[in-house]
Amino acid sequence: MKKFKSLMLAALASAALAAPSFADGHAMNMGGEIVLGMKYTTVTPDGGDTTTVQDTYIGDVNAKLTSKVSDSASYAFEFLKDDEGAGKVSFEMTGTATSGDNSIKAFADLSDITGTTGYGDVYVQGSNKTLTVTVGKFGQTENYSNGLGYFRASDFSVGNIEHIDLSDFEGLGLGINAGDISITAEVPWMSKDASHGYALTKSDGSGKTATNVSGIRPNIKMGFGDVKVSATFYTLSFSAQDGSDTEDKTDTAYQLMGQVAAGDAEVGIGYSSKTQKDGNVETTPNVLNGFVKVGLGGGQNVGASFEVLGDGAETDETKVTRISASYGMPFFVEAVTLKLGAGTSTATTDKTNGGGSASGFEAEWAYSF
Repeated sequence: MKKFKSLMLAALASAALAAPSFADGHAMNMGGEIVLGMKYTTVTPDGGDTTTVQDTYIGDVNAKLTSKVSDSASYAFEFLKDDEGAGKVSFEMTGTATSGDNSIKAFADLSDITGTTGYGDVYVQGSNKTLTVTVGKFGQTENYSNGLGYFRASDFSVGNIEHIDLSDFEGLGLGINAGDISITAEVPWMSKDASHGYALTKSDGSGKTATNVSGIRPNIKMGFGDVKVSATFYTLSFSAQDGSDTEDKTDTAYQLMGQVAAGDAEVGIGYSSKTQKDGNVETTPNVLNGFVKVGLGGGQNVGASFEVLGDGAETDETKVTRISASYGMPFFVEAVTLKLGAGTSTATTDKTNGGGSASGFEAEWAYSF
């Protein structure tokens, strides 16, 4: 199998090198990033010993080869190796068409073509000056901002719900651009098997069942000069495909974000909350966050941020407060950014030995080309 993958990679490399010769004279472009870092962390749980870890790590190592075959078609090979995890090679293809103010974009990402090939984003998108309609599997709108946030101390397994998004989203997307106000809405229309997190539990105790998932996820962004405000929420509904009686399941969330710019400085604050119920278990995780960042000129910037995380448990809720400071600067040349961060966190709870404290610092070198 390893030999087969090696041969496949060799074939892909040969195809990439030969691409300009059959791409009707169009050259192939390359972009990517190389990330390396050094980290030192300590975690001291209540009633336990301190764990200290020092590490030099390899972060994202990615490269993307892109070629434009014609005015309406392009393709790309992307080589991904993220955070010392499994690597993969993906193939992307894009087609476009225009007619007056109307345009169409079709995109498909065949993920991990040297292993078990699956789908990344696959969608068709139609748009004009004010309306965008997308159908398929595609990324959702994101608003969360934590300033620089180069380092975050341990969250003591509370988790951060900074991304108010839907798991394995597929469906319809609508977008309206009205100048200072932008409105989008994602409408999930999904079928999930019994192994998925959205699957319902049968009331007779026989386990999970295949489930239909629908709902809506609107996102509103408003800009008024130096002030930006955004709001996102979603609500989902679930139904068993076999019509069986099931336990109650709910999943809703909302997020509010505000940012103000003043010269080279920016200040932001936000609040996010989810309510999830599966049977008799209900949780309401939440996070309050804020940040300030300032541009110092010459590619330098400095910032500070805080987060108050809650796991939303009905009893013995755990709260974690994290504070961090960050500084970024060019490393000899502007193409490489040195990111420095330090931070602390404190966990409080009524659980026995459930709290604790943590701290650490990190240096990361990121080269984008």
